[in-house]
Amino acid sequence: MGIRQVSEGCNNTARVEISTVLLAELISSGALAGNECKCLDNNARKTLWQSLLNLSIGE
Repeated sequence: MGIRQVSEGCNNTARVEISTVLLAELISSGALAGNECKCLDNNARKTLWQSLLNLSIGE
């Protein structure tokens, strides 16, 4: 069974829910850039902001 890509009406985006801890780890490790994050809820926005602040001061 192969993987079928579905993009009808999605504009090639996927919305997922992950823990704030995982989001912070992905940003801190460089696996996910802050500018790639769109349509964030308040928790995600706070986590992104705090992760970027931590990176800027070298934590």
